[in-house]
Amino acid sequence: MSTAYWLLSIAGGVIALSIVLPAFVGGAWSPTSMARVRAMLRLANLAPGETLYDLGAGDGRIILTAAREFGARSVGIEIDPLRAALCNWRIRLGRLQDRVRVERANFFEVDLRDADVVTFYLSQAAADRLKDKFEAELRPGARVVSHRRPVPGWRPAAVDERRGLYVYVMGKTHAADT
Repeated sequence: MSTAYWLLSIAGGVIALSIVLPAFVGGAWSPTSMARVRAMLRLANLAPGETLYDLGAGDGRIILTAAREFGARSVGIEIDPLRAALCNWRIRLGRLQDRVRVERANFFEVDLRDADVVTFYLSQAAADRLKDKFEAELRPGARVVSHRRPVPGWRPAAVDERRGLYVYVMGKTHAADT
């Protein structure tokens, strides 16, 4: 077999993995509009120096905006190797390596204890699974911002119904009244 054949086979495998793998972890990639990204970060009251984690970072738009426009440190968690590479390229292009990084990982396995804000736009099944992780790892006062997927059993601190955004504050409003 020729080298070209093997290179094309490997490239095809990576592309197929990039399409299939995210669907098994948290849902297929669907980019969030920049207007909605800014609304998410404003609704979370993201402040300079805080640390934001974006679960399923995609092309990096949330982590880049958090650093550029809000002065936050940002960590993107992205399992897809091509999207993680795109994020890293955009971080270098924007010269934001001192404030933004991407981890190519499964977000169910990443430690979130230093997060002040966590954002996600994932499947409802992923939101359901993340609830216990958030309760175990996030400190009181940390904010969780969900796009279109309410966290089951939690009462949001703020809702933007028009944009489908939910904000929860750990230790205050995240647990439903019982």
